Amino acid sequence: MATENGVLDLSFEAAESLTNDQYRFVVLTTDSPAKVRRPDAQNEIPFGVLQNAPASGGAAVVRRLGVTKLQAGAALTNNTFVRIEYNDAADAGKAVPLVANEGYAVGLVVGSASAEDDLATVDLIPATPGI
Repeated sequence: MATENGVLDLSFEAAESLTNDQYRFVVLTTDSPAKVRRPDAQNEIPFGVLQNAPASGGAAVVRRLGVTKLQAGAALTNNTFVRIEYNDAADAGKAVPLVANEGYAVGLVVGSASAEDDLATVDLIPATPGI
């Protein structure tokens, strides 16, 4: 069972509908002030994990630090670093295992997920280029 222990959650305006993106990675826009949106590529810098499911223009709560539930894009085992998954605009922001030189490490799995769309437990780390 996935668990959470939030340390730092921040609120930003949702740049698009994120009603189907709870517990997925989001990225910042270049707007001023910044908003959050789903990623457009696996190599974007992740900002955090969405904790709610806001409509466009709504308040998006983003976990930046701590332990969070995170939707898996594949089976995830404990002690594995994860990155953003990007398949297409509708299937973006899930967590997949980090592969060398692909994306940013953004968390360490501390509660496994056995299949895609299961919730894993992930200890968030500052975004670090793939190793």
